[in-house]
Amino acid sequence: MGVFTVSKLRLVISALVVLSINVAYARTRPSNASPSDYPNKPIRLIVPFPAGGGADFWGRFVARKLADVLGQSVTVDNIPGAGGNNGTGVAAKAAPDGYTLLLGSTGPQCVHQFTYQSLPFAPAKDFVPISLLESSPLVLVVNPGVQATSLQQLIALARAEPGKLTFASNGNGSPEHVAGELFSKRAGVDIRHVPFDGAGPARKGVLKGTVSMMFDPSKAAMSEIKEGKVRVLGVASSTRLAALPDVPTFAEAGISGFELINWTGIFAPAGTPREIVVALNRAIQEALGSPEVAKTVAAQGGEVGRTTPEQFGSYIQAERKKWAKLAAESNISKVGGPI
Repeated sequence: MGVFTVSKLRLVISALVVLSINVAYARTRPSNASPSDYPNKPIRLIVPFPAGGGADFWGRFVARKLADVLGQSVTVDNIPGAGGNNGTGVAAKAAPDGYTLLLGSTGPQCVHQFTYQSLPFAPAKDFVPISLLESSPLVLVVNPGVQATSLQQLIALARAEPGKLTFASNGNGSPEHVAGELFSKRAGVDIRHVPFDGAGPARKGVLKGTVSMMFDPSKAAMSEIKEGKVRVLGVASSTRLAALPDVPTFAEAGISGFELINWTGIFAPAGTPREIVVALNRAIQEALGSPEVAKTVAAQGGEVGRTTPEQFGSYIQAERKKWAKLAAESNISKVGGPI
């Protein structure tokens, strides 16, 4: 009886092993979706940020354009939390059939792997890049009550009163957090970090004057800058922006190598058929080709990202290498518990 029991146990274990292998293979292999008739049902676009923000704007823009080009509805599904990590984790586990897409961005795809203890996804393994959408540099904006009209004056003010000035971010471990710590370190000043739960609340903190300043993508800050609600002191790009011709770069203010870009793009789960990736890229390029889009992005200080999947992949790899060095230099404590 004992021999029979052991044999049955071995059969059960073998069956479980085979089942687990089949499940893993089904997750990573291309699905049975037929690229020739893609798409033949609605598409879901996960935006891992709250509704109403800059990322949500681009998610809904792409959803509308893709629906027009592909002839199928594209529904935006906002899944915010953890700086975009929650929704990105959901997208990583979706079927690789082209019917679940992700609006990816700098934080979850390039920065958080270096500033979080652990993530619910592997940025380089769980996704295939489809197309860059747009990119814009970070700008340093201050509340008008801050007695500084240039980066040099801000640095002098911070040195005169260490720890008095504060900078907001949309959360610990975010690209904006890294930017603020880098600026403090390279300028040799003590500016305290005040994390908020999202970019919107961080901006409100600066507008109200409860926080002195923040690094913000130019596309998000442009309206407040134009309306005089905040004062912009520097642009984290290699050249000045056409939309802000009087604002110097950080290099011009004596802080070199301070080029920090915020971008958004479209991804699919790893294993999505190549034909579907190409079809989606083609549709996105058509959507981004509108003169209206180029004009809108330029007015926000950004650039339209018309890339092939391969070009987008190379861009992401370069960005990851850059942010790995910047995150290490910023010396911030990693977010979350032990891995």
